[in-house]
Amino acid sequence: MSALREEALAEYRILDVRMPPTVDYQQDIEWICRSFGFLEPRDKRKTAARIFKLLLEAAKDNKGFTSNELAKKIGLTRGTIVHHLNLMIKRGLVIYHENQYKLRGRSLRSTIREVQRDINRVFENLDKVAATIDETLGLLNR
Repeated sequence: MSALREEALAEYRILDVRMPPTVDYQQDIEWICRSFGFLEPRDKRKTAARIFKLLLEAAKDNKGFTSNELAKKIGLTRGTIVHHLNLMIKRGLVIYHENQYKLRGRSLRSTIREVQRDINRVFENLDKVAATIDETLGLLNR
């Protein structure tokens, strides 16, 4: 029997982080980043949140940035910026289109809803396969 080895299409990580008690634009962006698992405690400069904020603000005009533009705006190396962007792409929040990194949806809310649909689809597939396995083994499902 051969093992099926396939690269993951996406990697969703959702952390249940306490929501900020008051509305604060910067804190809310950081909370979203932390909730999606790409604002790590070791990221003292909050690089991921700074990148994400720029992409969010660019979405107003349906624009994006190259990694070089982001590196220049933030003052870090292109390699550091690309590392964070790749994680955001993997988590489904950012896309790379026409040589630019952009928010996946037209707004943050639509982006989050798209990610939610993606995750729901993964669970639907898990449920289908689980039902087949249960049926094969004669396991009861109540």
